[in-house]
Amino acid sequence: MRHPPSDGDNAMRAIASPPIDPNERDMVLFVPPMEPFACQLAAAVFRSTGFDARVIEENAQTLAIGLQHTGGGECVPCPSTTGALIHAMQASGCPPEKVVFFMPTACGPCRFGQYARLDSLIFERLGWGAIRILSPSAENAYGGLRAGVRLRLWHALLIADILRKMSMRIRPYELEAGETDRVIDKWFEKFQQAFAGKPKPPISRMLAAAVAEVAAIPTSQTSKPLVGVVGEIYVRCDPFLNNDLCRRIEALGGEAALAPISEWVLYTNYHRGMVLACEKMGPRVAVRRLLNYLERHLLFGHWEHHYYRIADPVLHDRREPSIAEVIAEGSKHVPWQFAGESILTLGRAALFVKRDGAQAVVNASPMFCMPGTITTSIFPKLERELNVPILCNFYDGSGDGNQSLVPVMHYLCHSSAASKVATA
Repeated sequence: MRHPPSDGDNAMRAIASPPIDPNERDMVLFVPPMEPFACQLAAAVFRSTGFDARVIEENAQTLAIGLQHTGGGECVPCPSTTGALIHAMQASGCPPEKVVFFMPTACGPCRFGQYARLDSLIFERLGWGAIRILSPSAENAYGGLRAGVRLRLWHALLIADILRKMSMRIRPYELEAGETDRVIDKWFEKFQQAFAGKPKPPISRMLAAAVAEVAAIPTSQTSKPLVGVVGEIYVRCDPFLNNDLCRRIEALGGEAALAPISEWVLYTNYHRGMVLACEKMGPRVAVRRLLNYLERHLLFGHWEHHYYRIADPVLHDRREPSIAEVIAEGSKHVPWQFAGESILTLGRAALFVKRDGAQAVVNASPMFCMPGTITTSIFPKLERELNVPILCNFYDGSGDGNQSLVPVMHYLCHSSAASKVATA
């Protein structure tokens, strides 16, 4: 096992509690399973720094464990991630002092910002107080991690988004069932190996080859109703917690388009820039504004545009709007100063319809989610303005939260078929 990074400016020590000693060996880093592509590629990046990074398993059993250790009113990602870690600790037998739990935090009314604190209390109660919690914050767009690690994580996040978007763009139209998943899974394994390696991997070249192979998959020329998926980032991206929402849309005859994980990182950077623009100008504020601007354009924006240009043969009509467009659209309903996912959910939902031609939108949120409750109260008005159905589905790990899709998808598919007949 290699050492964790030992440079004197090791940012992981600054955001982990208790601090990580860079001279420690055999550190195990557990990563929550929020999204199948992103969590595995993030774990691969952490392995490249010397950690034994593992994505923890999430299922009905681990959720039940988490519910035993939480109060019952938390949104479902909380007991799900907590239970998954507890199960991983029990199954692996890792000594707590050798374990790091990756649990980023967020600002705003969302209780996600308290997960790390609650987890630390639960671990102490279980006798695992020595577990370190690695908690980069949304307040500075998850800065604090060593620059090289943070940049590789951003690359990994973008590649994860693009792989997912390509699979969802092609799979509903493939002529041979399972072909898209086979090709995407093959390249996903290659990207995991590349990000886990120490030398800088040829990501752009690999992505171009992956795009070419996906673009060559034989597809039908039919069109299917496009359904945009927005909402709380963990639940909308987690197939376990949302009952495989996107695949359910496909099974019912539609094409799903999921708001990407990278949206949240771009938002945190952009929001910080808006806050800095309101602060009284002085030398420190000027430097912060400049750094924020450079980060947005040289770190985040540059690589986002670079990779999406490579993916154009498949995603030319599924590119994401700029985060400024999303915030501008969402600001029609909630003020930008109200930090959190509400403005993104509302803005991206509107753009799915106005810009991408979506015929319906699903707002996926955990039960008791504050941003989800806020957006659900506003969506009836937006539904009337956009003249498309908007479903607000809440998930708590039980039942079938996607049953509401059945009549809507039946209507959309029937209307689409009737329209084709009428114009034939």
